[in-house]
Amino acid sequence: MRALISKLLALPVSVALLTMAACGGSAVVTTLTATPSSDSFIAYRVGLASVQLTKSGKAGSMVLPTETTVDFTRLFDFSEVLGVPGVVKGTYTGALITLDYSAAQIIYDDGSLDGVALTPVDAKGKALGLVTVGVTLDPGDPIVSAAKQVGRLALDFNLAASNVVNLNARTVTITPMISASSLPIDTNPVRIRGPILGSSSAFFASGVEPFDSAVVGLGQLSIEPSNVTTYEINGFVSTGAVGQAQLASLPANTLAQTFGTLSISTTGTATPAAATSPYTSPTSAGTAASVVSFTATQVLVDSSVQGLGIEILSGVVSARSGNTLGMEDATLTQNGGTVTFLPGTTIVNIGPNTLITAFGQGVAAAIGPQEISVGSSIEAFGTASQTSTASQTGTSGVLFDASAGRVRLDLTSAEGLVTAQGSAALTLNLTSLGGRSISAFDFTGSGAAPNQYGVATPGLDLTNAIVGAPVVVTGFPNAFGSTSPNYTASTLLDPTTIQAELVVDWNGGTAAPFTTLDSTSITLDVNNRSIGARHQVQIGSQIVDIVGLSSGLTISPTTGSEMVFSIGHSASFTIESFDTYTAFITQLQSELSGALATGVTAVGQYTASTSAFSASSITLFLDN
Repeated sequence: MRALISKLLALPVSVALLTMAACGGSAVVTTLTATPSSDSFIAYRVGLASVQLTKSGKAGSMVLPTETTVDFTRLFDFSEVLGVPGVVKGTYTGALITLDYSAAQIIYDDGSLDGVALTPVDAKGKALGLVTVGVTLDPGDPIVSAAKQVGRLALDFNLAASNVVNLNARTVTITPMISASSLPIDTNPVRIRGPILGSSSAFFASGVEPFDSAVVGLGQLSIEPSNVTTYEINGFVSTGAVGQAQLASLPANTLAQTFGTLSISTTGTATPAAATSPYTSPTSAGTAASVVSFTATQVLVDSSVQGLGIEILSGVVSARSGNTLGMEDATLTQNGGTVTFLPGTTIVNIGPNTLITAFGQGVAAAIGPQEISVGSSIEAFGTASQTSTASQTGTSGVLFDASAGRVRLDLTSAEGLVTAQGSAALTLNLTSLGGRSISAFDFTGSGAAPNQYGVATPGLDLTNAIVGAPVVVTGFPNAFGSTSPNYTASTLLDPTTIQAELVVDWNGGTAAPFTTLDSTSITLDVNNRSIGARHQVQIGSQIVDIVGLSSGLTISPTTGSEMVFSIGHSASFTIESFDTYTAFITQLQSELSGALATGVTAVGQYTASTSAFSASSITLFLDN
């Protein structure tokens, strides 16, 4: 280990790639994110059995060789690093992704306190187990592994396109839609979780253990902090050099999670690197090389408490009475690292000695337990005990004591319709808080009313946040029991910036889903008689039924670099992905003539006045 750290500290800051393959190959940085669905899920916990790169359709290098459990509802706001495997030289055209639904926990948010547990089934109504999906990259943008070249595989699991909920039968019919690209396909922050393998004032190295599990991913990354990077190390907060010095003093292999930005660039002239380093290939001046850069914005270290019998409970506070909190459908990380989903209500005790911090906090400040309010997204550190039997419905049977521990306040999203606009303030009729339907919360004693929820918006643009408009804000609920405003927003999205979602199904499929389909746009036939139960555009809290629009809904590609367009084949469980609309539409025109369309989703911005949808992502399922 001493030799390993010595080599790490010898690396220049600009060299951010660790673990190169033999045979003249390089590495592939693989990330996974998720696109939410208008069918809102409280939990979507599924086994991710394996992720494997493919060459010309044949299995190649493993990215994730061991099964782990993923709650895809926790991947809406960031992308997770799955691994950085070394790969042999060659051209990689896609990936095989195996999902395991045999022990899945899928909870649908129907507005009730506990939601509805759904059974995953296939298109024939049979219980679902292992499902392997073959995804292909844009033929024009494969992953090329060669000396000094770094590849990227970005995966996106689309919950809207993948799932059709039947509440009457309490089932969810699943045909996984996973888009793939060798380019970035979202603007979310990236999270890497893993052991710290070495640290200096310029960077630190992280291994990979994705999804709060003990599964070890492949490879390592170097992470570059800055003078504004914030740190929370076992409850102690700091910024910049102070935090980096504290990080460097931790024992080797201390577990950390880092949020930041990931980029891969190619330089025309490579800086010579020593061939003795185990993390880089020798380079020579005048040759091209790829460089991975991971710039840290927040670093969290909580792992040292695991050896002290401390456990972690995460979720959203649904009610509070004194120093007792109620949390619905929480997740418990036990002392040994086992992660358990807790349906029902978990009771959490806090007290005057509970240490309170906030995500992104960089300066020590007095934050009291009163700052935990209804709607707060929290991670509580303490001890769990079993207090009831499974027959006692409505509770998880777990009592969590954080009275001598600590609580971290995480950012909470709030959605609703504007009922009043003031000076740097909005009043909302809330529809959801922390990703949960508002009916799941008890605001007694909080000082807030969901239909008159006051939001402070210091420094935010309210031009389009007019009365009646849907908005999505991110920030923190204000102290429990305080008067309006009840929440302070750090970001705000309005109808012009909210990520809208289109979803349409066709019962039995249709041969004519569109009235036009060309190199500039797609126009949906809103009068198609095969349109199924889902036929809407959702913009935050607002839903537009496309059936009955005076003209068809037009979908056109947006401008920007983070785009992906996909064609799924439900019978063969294969998905074709394209980085450009032109390549997508050319392939779609050739495939529609021999197949039926069963569903389409799109993500982007919707303009109601013209029934126009500007899409950064389009997915279409065919029945073949």
